[in-house]
Amino acid sequence: MGAVEDVKVHVAVSVDEVERSVAAIRAVIERLDEALLRLRVTTAGSVHPRAAEAITRLEEAKQRLEEAQTLALGAVAAAQAYHSII
Repeated sequence: MGAVEDVKVHVAVSVDEVERSVAAIRAVIERLDEALLRLRVTTAGSVHPRAAEAITRLEEAKQRLEEAQTLALGAVAAAQAYHSII
């Protein structure tokens, strides 16, 4: 293990990388929202099971991305707390 300052630098770089990743996840979530809206409007009134399946799967994908975003933000908070105490 390196000196404390080296550790702090690497933690800070990791936090920065995660924050950039979270921003990318947010962008993907926004695009999925747009796709969901378009798909709902396009398939409105359809009773075809594949249309419903597409919407359900897209909603689940979005939900999992939101969960990943929440976990990543939790990791950032923990890493920042660690950074401040070392």
